[in-house]
Amino acid sequence: MPIVESPPDLPLAIDNNVFTHLRNKQPYLLEYVKKHFVNTRRLPVIPSLILFESNFGIQKALVTNKISAEQAAFQIQEINKLASIHTVIDFNQKAAEIAAYIFARLSKSDKNQHWRDLFIAATAIANNYGLATQNKRDMELIASHLPTALDLRIAIWKP
Repeated sequence: MPIVESPPDLPLAIDNNVFTHLRNKQPYLLEYVKKHFVNTRRLPVIPSLILFESNFGIQKALVTNKISAEQAAFQIQEINKLASIHTVIDFNQKAAEIAAYIFARLSKSDKNQHWRDLFIAATAIANNYGLATQNKRDMELIASHLPTALDLRIAIWKP
């Protein structure tokens, strides 16, 4: 089966929902990060697409007047702090190959809905990380289209 539970000693990348809770310093999430560090001696890494998603959300809120320029600047500063503490992993050639393989097999609706999840999962797989997420169902969809030689290893980090 292409989706498997991540072993506790496997370094993890974080999904967008987990990153949002990390940005907001949710106590339960800080406990998961602490436990991950104890098990791996490493902080979870951040796929570069997470930074895109977070910055895009801020810019969208700014241009639609949902937040002020000061709020946007503060939120961007918080994202940059996390990016300086955690390693950021790039969407590279191997991730591109994995994502293209899966994307070609998704329905049009799934492509529109899950392309960001796909890029995040492909980045984690290509860089030999598991993925801490709250979206098991979405990740199962992506993993169901992986080549048989690859697995998506996930850890569910929920409150």
